[in-house]
Amino acid sequence: MSRTRLKALLRRLWSLCSRRFRELAAIATAVGVAAALWSERKALLDFDWRLAPGSFAAAIVLFAVAPFVQAFSFWLMLRLLGLEAWLSEALLLWMRSFLLRYAPSGALALVIRIRDRRRFAASTHDVWLVSGYENLAALCAAAFVCVAAFGLAGGWPPLLAIAIAAAALALAVAARPAFFRRWARALLARRGLDFPSLLRGRHLALVIAINVLGWVTTGAAAYLLLRALVAHPDASPVWVTAVYSFAWLLGFIVPLLPSGLGLRDGVLVALLASRVGAGPATAVAIALRLAATLGELLAIGLTEGAYGLLRLLGGTAPLPAVEEDGDVES
Repeated sequence: MSRTRLKALLRRLWSLCSRRFRELAAIATAVGVAAALWSERKALLDFDWRLAPGSFAAAIVLFAVAPFVQAFSFWLMLRLLGLEAWLSEALLLWMRSFLLRYAPSGALALVIRIRDRRRFAASTHDVWLVSGYENLAALCAAAFVCVAAFGLAGGWPPLLAIAIAAAALALAVAARPAFFRRWARALLARRGLDFPSLLRGRHLALVIAINVLGWVTTGAAAYLLLRALVAHPDASPVWVTAVYSFAWLLGFIVPLLPSGLGLRDGVLVALLASRVGAGPATAVAIALRLAATLGELLAIGLTEGAYGLLRLLGGTAPLPAVEEDGDVES
């Protein structure tokens, strides 16, 4: 098959997927969520969900904070890169892509950003750039929190956490414009990618710091559930934050697992068991998984509801006109 015919076939396939994106995304997300719940079916049935309903509800609310922090960071990066992004549009798009990460491989999360990039008059390259910075900031924040929390808790961080933190720091430094233009820009340009605007080092540091703040409520939610489900646990809030961030970090860097399913829970159980025992650790890990998932869905639901209300009141941004090939008109 010639290159021209292949490009035409891919264009037709993309057009078909774009027209049926909502249906395809809904099916893929449902499959991913169903697979996640099915893998935990025995544990979900065995656990007594009547324990500490108040603490469980409070943990859900606390887990809902981190998605808003990350969505705000997404909007801030768009603005820092010079894009005219409304906060409401950026939050809505981020939350929808966040939900789609449950779909197998998580690729649809990027597809919906490319498909709906006209919400902030962005190009495909802008979407790739912001998404790359977002993942780098999340990686750095989790790694730095993990290492610092283990240190504050009086323990030595796992060597893997130190290695990931060092690699994340090196990537953050390399992503600065002064470094990036030297070693990576020409390489990407040969592959058809050009990023005329890059985040300054201090701006990236600001985004990482904002993401770190999200770990305050996440750690508090994890500790709240641990205290509710385990009598007199030998664990401080800082240590719980360290353990949870390390488990999250491993789930983040391993591809193809929806939301780090399996690996994250296994690491969490292994670390918690050293302080509370294997049985209680398993119960806590299950409760954390469910509370975190419900917190994420709560954040998504609140965003959709608030956006719908703004739309009724005429407070949303007008979408720019789009040409037939999908590029935003100037």
